[in-house]
This record gives sequence, C-alpha cells and structure tokens, in this order.
Amino acid sequence: MISQIQLHHLAQVTCVHIRAFPESALTRLGPEAVRRYYEWQLVGPHGHHFIGIFDNSVLLGYAVGGTSRGAMSGFVHRNKGFLVRRVVARPWLLLGTEFRSRISAATASLLPSAKQPLVQRTEIPPRSFGILAIAVDPTAQRKGIGRLLMDSLAQAAMDNDFDHMHLSVAAANTQAIAFYEGLGWTRLPHGKGSGFLMLKDLSRSRGKPV
Repeated sequence: MISQIQLHHLAQVTCVHIRAFPESALTRLGPEAVRRYYEWQLVGPHGHHFIGIFDNSVLLGYAVGGTSRGAMSGFVHRNKGFLVRRVVARPWLLLGTEFRSRISAATASLLPSAKQPLVQRTEIPPRSFGILAIAVDPTAQRKGIGRLLMDSLAQAAMDNDFDHMHLSVAAANTQAIAFYEGLGWTRLPHGKGSGFLMLKDLSRSRGKPV
C-alpha cells in the first residue's frame, strides 16, 4: 500500500535509509542525522511528495520528489550545531572522499554569493519535478517496489502539470542508471566528476499509463 509519509514514520525511514545506503555520508553521521534530514524534507518549505510503500505497517521503501527549497542548505542551517558535533565526534569521516565532497557541497549551498565552479552543467528544464531520494529495503528489493514508487511520483508530477522529471545519480551506480533508463529516463552529463543528470520527458507519458 502506498501512503504519505508522516512524522511517526521517520524511524522506519531512517532504518530503511541506513540499510539501503550503509556507506553514504548521511549514514556515517549516525541515525539521528538521517532522521533529521528526512524530517526537514517532510516539514520544510518544500513542495515535496514524500511517499512510502507499506506491508502491514512495515515500511518497504520510500521516495521523495517535487520542488525542493533548500533541501540540503536548509537542513545544514537548521542542524549546523548538531552536525558540527557529529563530525567532531567522528573525525575519521573527513578521510573519506565522498564524505568530504558532500560536506563541501553542503557548505557551498549556504553561500549563494560564492563563485560557482567553472564546470559545464546540464540545464534542468524550468518545469521539472525533482527526485530527491528513493530507497528500498534490501530485504524487499527486486519485487517492483522501486518502480511503483517512481510511477507514483511520475503521476503526481503529471497531475501537477510538470513537463519533466529529473534526478542526479553517481556515474558508478550502474544498477540505478539501468533502472532509470528502463523506465524511459535519459542519461546526460552533469558536470565533471559529478555523475549524470537523468531526465524524463513527461509529455510522452501523458494520456497513457506511466
């Protein structure tokens, strides 16, 4: 059953995230950091659709998409004291390239006036529905849950008159890239070393099942 994620679901969202992404920068900051991140996506000033698939009240997977307003910068600003304490308590995290990259991106997001890197990036269409996160519990993978989540978000995007959908994916994540391409997404370069931008033209799906 697909339902809207509520605050009381965040403990389960946290567990699914940690199991699905055990090596992510957010996971390495600890469960409370994960919970706070998704709390901000739920209660912040965004236009998010935050949905989950449940089996007898057990969360099997979730997805967040829509219009983000400070998805990362707002999270960092709201929790900067907590995040600093987390990093100080776990200084070895700074040795990881991916973690340092995320920290740098988060810091840059708080400084809109700072010079942007001179890297050519693919333009995101103005009326595009962004996919912020999608995760399926490892015990429930290969059961079509990811597709159900993406189809539900695609329907929400079309219902709200978006022309496209977009998301970013690491170049090394070949499994995810193949999954999105199987759903009709197109892979585009997204700046040096930053992976790919995936786009889906919703005009091709209007009037037929997604």
